[in-house]
Amino acid sequence: MYVCHCRAVTDRTIREAIESGATDVFQVSRECGAGSGCGGCYPALAQLLGEYGLAPTVRRRRAVHAA
Repeated sequence: MYVCHCRAVTDRTIREAIESGATDVFQVSRECGAGSGCGGCYPALAQLLGEYGLAPTVRRRRAVHAA
């Protein structure tokens, strides 16, 4: 099933990334592209990481505002 619709990444691809060593949402994103678009799939990525007993670190990017 598709988890990341922006990048058309399936749960199978995400599981492969986790089994290859990705341990948080950002590593999964770097490995297979999931979560690198709008970020709407972060909760699903976190859930999949949790299924593997990993702490699903989800950090929001900080906006940099010019003063």
